[in-house]
Amino acid sequence: MRPVMRTSLRVRVVAVLAGALLALHASAQPTPDAEGALPDMPAARAPSAAELAVQTVEIPRAVMKDAEDAPQTLTAYWVTPAGKASSAGLPVVIALHGCSGLYTQAGTDAKALGTRYRGYAQWLGARGYAVVLPDSFGPRGKPHGICTERLAARDINGAVRRADILATMRWVAAQPGVDARRIVLLGWSNGAQAVLETVDASRSWPADAPAVERAVAFYPGCAAALQRAKYQLNAPLLLLAGGNDDWTPADRCQALQTAVLARQPQARFELETFGGAYHGFDGTAPVTERSGIPNGRRHGTVTVGGDPAAREAAFAKLAAWLDAPRP
Repeated sequence: MRPVMRTSLRVRVVAVLAGALLALHASAQPTPDAEGALPDMPAARAPSAAELAVQTVEIPRAVMKDAEDAPQTLTAYWVTPAGKASSAGLPVVIALHGCSGLYTQAGTDAKALGTRYRGYAQWLGARGYAVVLPDSFGPRGKPHGICTERLAARDINGAVRRADILATMRWVAAQPGVDARRIVLLGWSNGAQAVLETVDASRSWPADAPAVERAVAFYPGCAAALQRAKYQLNAPLLLLAGGNDDWTPADRCQALQTAVLARQPQARFELETFGGAYHGFDGTAPVTERSGIPNGRRHGTVTVGGDPAAREAAFAKLAAWLDAPRP
């Protein structure tokens, strides 16, 4: 009997240890449903506006002091993270849409917010950020975008979008429960170009606007900033670009970084270029050609679409940039 008992005891001990090790391993893995776990990337299915509890807000004309053509109110969408209240106040991301605008073709309200914006709002909320998405196009009669307009003909230009950002920053600073010292600008394409406009230190900063803590620009057009002989940064900037982008080419952004660091050696200007990736690489849509775009390199046709490897690397970089005490 003794050998059998020893064997049985050893089996039980091994089973207990194995179970404990499995439990320890499982507890060490971040899962989207676990309390406090942080998702690596937005979920495959973006939550609906109702699931996000999106609030539609109106930013009044009174705070749009820098606007060339201020609408009566600037519509924006406000998302606060559930259960993430902080005694110091929530940090806030001002998320800035691309030239297609905020909406799908299904509508022009919170229910029609694009997949990209809903996915990012959920991902940022999990990291403790409130998110506000100002709509620069809808209040000016162009809710579904300006992509087909030539750059020189656009009346909703960089100066207009910068004014919208400053108004949004003033609005954010007046909200209860936020930390106005921790405002992040995050933009895509045309919205990323607006980020570059806003963090241009060669332009005067309004005394009543809070400062930008850090900024992120996904595949902006860098040509306008590059042409400014005195362009410098008033906030740390992370710029992410696709190596094969034929809409907003990465080489201009590389030249901008070189120029800025020559003028401003201590500036925090990080540029990540993802080889083989196209415009919109952080999404999940298949790579395709888009026609009717007058501002691309290929005479009206550009290439857009997600890149799984670049997407994963970009979100890892973005998470590190946001999580760093000082970028």
